[in-house]
Amino acid sequence: MIFSIVVPVYNVKPYLKKCIDSLVNQKSMEDQLEILLVDDGSRDGSGVLCDNMEKEFSQIRVFHKENGGLSSARNKGIEHAQGEYILFVDSDDYIEKHTCRVLKNTIRKYGSADVLFFDGVEDTGNVQASMKRIREKDTKCTQSGKEYLLEHYKTRNLNVEACLYAYRREFLIANHLRFKEGILHEDVEFTPRALLLCGMIIELPDSLYHYMVRENSISTQKNREKNMKDLFATLGQQAQIAERQEPELRKWMKNAILDSYLNMVQDARMYQKQYRGLLDKRFLLGKAATPWNHMRVIICLINVKWYCKINDLYKKIRSGQ
Repeated sequence: MIFSIVVPVYNVKPYLKKCIDSLVNQKSMEDQLEILLVDDGSRDGSGVLCDNMEKEFSQIRVFHKENGGLSSARNKGIEHAQGEYILFVDSDDYIEKHTCRVLKNTIRKYGSADVLFFDGVEDTGNVQASMKRIREKDTKCTQSGKEYLLEHYKTRNLNVEACLYAYRREFLIANHLRFKEGILHEDVEFTPRALLLCGMIIELPDSLYHYMVRENSISTQKNREKNMKDLFATLGQQAQIAERQEPELRKWMKNAILDSYLNMVQDARMYQKQYRGLLDKRFLLGKAATPWNHMRVIICLINVKWYCKINDLYKKIRSGQ
């Protein structure tokens, strides 16, 4: 068996069938994949739908567990996966029907890699946009995760979304790699940690994943206090990991960490009274590797509200509005 597709399921009944249909209908791959539906304590009938789909399709295995969050469900899937590679698909998203065939052909052509990375589209229902910041025309092989991270940190185009990566199962097991449970931004925490340990990475130009943006998702909730706390804690841990890397990777990894921190300050408008206590301006120091980030840090240190307004203006100018 080549692929194990892990699908955490929690209260997504209206979207679940479309997701599963995209998995069971993988062209020419029916007997070469398994689909692990991990019901994370759903209360809307999603678990029953999973059971019904298991009866209908031989590729599907269902696991029911108490609610523990996305990371907990993914870890359950890793524990029971039997395929050579593991993919993670969120239960309200879907993949192209030729996804597994494309990945299989890539493995045959280039050999076994620890990680396969591919593109996807972010879909709001009205607009679709590539999830990769810089799109490549050709397949590319990088011989080490550290080399891959350095290149993508420098060009500011590292995707951390777990749904865009297929991991070799034995690589995950050998390195005891699991998602950290109980936090938001679990992909931000997991992906760099995993990539630092891996050997060859194959980067495909193909757009295979459909990430659906919905109003009631965690990332679109108005109160973002837990988002900020979890992200800042993760970035603090990554800063410690960065200090243990070679000078060039350390420099650009810290710059990427700073990017993530400053972007959250901007997105959450952290000059607001309820968020001011969460901002640690000392964390901004000693991480900028570009003139632009040096300037962002200076402005943010002087006045957070000015920083947000200047960034808004800059984005409007860049978009031509």
